[in-house]
Formats: sequence, structure tokens, C-alpha cells
Amino acid sequence: MGKKYPIGGWVYFSMSDENYTIKELDRWAQSGCTVMLAGIVGGSEAETKKTLEFLDRAEELGIGLILDCGCGYYYCDEDKAEQIEEQARKNYERFKGHPALRGFHVGDEPGTQKLMENAIRAIGIQMKIAPELNPYLNMSGDTPWWDFCGTEGLKAYLKKLKEETGCREVCFDNYGQADGDGGVTGYFRTIKAFVDAAEEAGLEPWETPICSAHGTYRPFTEYQYMWQITTSAALGIRGITWFRFYDRIIAPNYHSSPIDEYGNTTLTFERLGRCQKRFNDQFGELITSLKRKKSWLLGFQRMCYPMFGENSHELIKEIVSFERMVISTFEDENGTEYLCLVNAEMEQATSVQVRYDMEKCRLTGLILNGKIESRYRSGRSISLYPGQMAIYRIDKI
Repeated sequence: MGKKYPIGGWVYFSMSDENYTIKELDRWAQSGCTVMLAGIVGGSEAETKKTLEFLDRAEELGIGLILDCGCGYYYCDEDKAEQIEEQARKNYERFKGHPALRGFHVGDEPGTQKLMENAIRAIGIQMKIAPELNPYLNMSGDTPWWDFCGTEGLKAYLKKLKEETGCREVCFDNYGQADGDGGVTGYFRTIKAFVDAAEEAGLEPWETPICSAHGTYRPFTEYQYMWQITTSAALGIRGITWFRFYDRIIAPNYHSSPIDEYGNTTLTFERLGRCQKRFNDQFGELITSLKRKKSWLLGFQRMCYPMFGENSHELIKEIVSFERMVISTFEDENGTEYLCLVNAEMEQATSVQVRYDMEKCRLTGLILNGKIESRYRSGRSISLYPGQMAIYRIDKI
């Protein structure tokens, strides 16, 4: 079928760190990662050589790498653009053409109007030099966006980003789901705001959810890691870069990351690895090949998405569930429609029933990315564990 769903995490190590070795890529692959922010690359020959070794191993493992070579938006003022472009071109010449190179890191959370303009300028430079790559910019999922521009300002900014640079992707962080049920409402509202704005601008929205506990953000269960993946993918997120993959001894409040500050894998590593591999094995390639059409919630109003009702879809007449749900429709390149269901509870399993117009369509359940099909009878109960996804093809008669 094709590409796996892009999913991985943030790594802050420098290629100059002798303890940061190529063996880490095997751990990334073991946990099911398919794309990684692979750390900071200085200009020395030794770091270039080491980075190329990382890229070679990443290619063998099917992982795309995003490199931070220091040409981000932070200092990309108009009067320094030529200098940034010269350095960015040198970086590109070091690694260009490598199949595992996905792009260069442009920066994180521009927090002022000036820095947002710098981000557009930096991405424009990257796209001019390497139009085949995908510059990586991660934006704040909350403040300062809502403080000085709101969702309409966000739409205008992403349109400008697309028009002036020609880039294809933009990422945002989203952590409220780790901070109580009110935070879950914020999580859904943030996804809707960014996905709507990105899709309107012609950009693919990526997300940085959370796998590293700190502050008031708690560690998650295995169900809750899957919940973040499935709810995001169902609502139109096209790639995930977790914050963050490693704990560090200089930040003692951070804990329960996939790998601790002593280099040991944690329970999070095991849980997250199962979730990432399960998702790609079941739905990653399929959902990557589809385009989202519309999304709804069921069971609880989060003040963002519409609630699914009897007039929401011409063929799907009713969806009932004891627990909360995320519901989306997708479409493939041939115009065939798909129904995606996600149990939006983090702790409770649920039973769902879908009733459809049996004179006009049939529903076909898909697992293993569509390799296995099964007919779904209208009104039959579907059992879903917390965060579990199910996808059905709508076969018109």
C-alpha cells in the first residue's frame, strides 16, 4: 500500500556527544518510530561523518531523520537572511540526496510576530535550497497564538506560510490531554483549530503530543498513548513527533520518558512502542493514503466539533455508544468513502452500534491496512478498548 504513518519523537543530543551513538537508531526502530528529530549537528568533519552514519542506519531501518544544523528562525532577521542562506546551503551540501534525510529543523514555538516572520523567512530559504525536503517548524498549540491573533490570525498566518514558501507541512504541540478533562477539551479544540487552518492553507498538519511527564503533566497508560495517536489521526493529523524521547539529568522534573536520564528504557518505551507498531500495522498505511472529509464527536460536547446525529451522513443513519467517540469520514483517490471510529475514552471500553442504509450501501471492516476484510452487519455491536480505532469502507450498492 505504501508509506507508514510518520511517528517519532524529539531528541536533544548533539552529534558531538560521544555517548550518543548509532545504536540509538535500533532502539528507535524497536519502539516503532518512523521519523525522528535526530539532534544537533555542528559543523565539524567528525559530526558530519557521524551524522552520515546515522542517516545510513536510518535508511536501513526505514526511519526518516530531521537534522538541526543551526539554521533556524531564531536569528533569521531580514538583514541576516543572506548569511543564514549561505550556512543552510553548506549544510545541505553535506547531506543532500541521502534517502533518509527528511528535512532540517527550523525551530520551535515562535512566540512573537517578529519571530513568526523569521520562521517564514527561514522556511523559504530551506525550500529554495532543498525543495524536495520538508522543513520542520513546531508551533505553540496554545499561547501566544490565542493571545494576539486567535484562530483567524492562525489561518492567515498559515496561508502566508504556504504562499510565500511552498512548504507542505506544519507542526504544533498539544499537551492539555495530560492535565485533566478540561485539558482534554483544550486538546480537541487545538486540533480542530490547527487542522482547519492547515487544510485551508493546503498544508499537512503534524502534531507534537506528549509522552514525557513534567510539571502538571502526568505519565500515561498504554491506552492513553494509543488514544493520542488514534484521536489525532482520525481528526486529520498526518504525522506525530512526541515530546520527548529522552529524560535528561539537567531537568530532574521530567520523568517517564521512553528512555530515562541513565539510558535505560522505561515502561513508557514498552507501552509507546506497542502502540506505535500496532497503529502502523493496523491502520498507518491505510489512513496515510486517505483524505479526511469531516469529523464529529459523540457523547460529550467539547465546544469545537459538531455532534454526530441522524442527519450527519446520507448513508450512516445512526451511531450509538455508551461512551464518548470520535467519528470521521475519509475518502481515497477513487472517491470511495471510509468511516473511522475511535473510542474517545482513556479508561473505559465501549460498545458501538452503527446503523446504515442497507438498500444503498454495505460496511466492510478493514484490519491489517485492508489486507483482511469483513462484512459489518448494520446494528451489530462493536467492542472497542480505550483509544481503539476501527475503520470501515462504505461500499455503495
